[in-house]
Amino acid sequence: MGQGHGPPKSPPAAPPLFRRIHDLDNAVSFFIHTLTRPIAPKPLLRFLELLADFRFFFPVSLALFLAVPSSSPLRSHLLLPLLLCSLLDLLFIALIKFLVRRSRPSYANHSQYNAVVPVDNFSFPSGHSSRVCFVASIFSLSRPSLLADLHHPRVAFLVHRWFGGDQALAVDILIAAVWAWAVTTVISRVALGRHYVIDVFFGACFGVLEALFSFRLLELRGLL
Repeated sequence: MGQGHGPPKSPPAAPPLFRRIHDLDNAVSFFIHTLTRPIAPKPLLRFLELLADFRFFFPVSLALFLAVPSSSPLRSHLLLPLLLCSLLDLLFIALIKFLVRRSRPSYANHSQYNAVVPVDNFSFPSGHSSRVCFVASIFSLSRPSLLADLHHPRVAFLVHRWFGGDQALAVDILIAAVWAWAVTTVISRVALGRHYVIDVFFGACFGVLEALFSFRLLELRGLL
């Protein structure tokens, strides 16, 4: 009489602290999703999703890098870090998603917001959040180069007309606008039901760290 095979072993349960954090994260994320669903403009949320997608963002960044003259400080101090960070972010976020393998929110399948572009099955961390936050961080780190590039006649004319010639104010408003776009996109990922709050929080943190790392690497290489 052969030995019977016992019932399959269930996977080990998560530690109680992790389980409580997960449940709280799920509850808060679902609350934000249901709260914003009736009032959030769907075209805006979907537009933000498209803008921050790698398949749109990287070709646009590459085209701008090739179009800007090599003598411009923006080419080396803004566009080059954006390109490097884009590739670094793509690999880093994909690796973490593969290792963590956290599923997207279950209510995302029943959401009225269909994805603008195809999305993977894993939620942690948010790639859109990391991308917009490294962009905003690079703009902040590139403030001196943005100021130096305002000598261009067309740009100088606009600054004089709209900001009374205050170049620092013009650059600060630009950086604030980029950060406003980044924060809005981060929030939209939860509102769309694509991610949990923890996903976008860590994604945003990773984006800032990637920007700092990219700038430091380019400085060490003498490219900044």
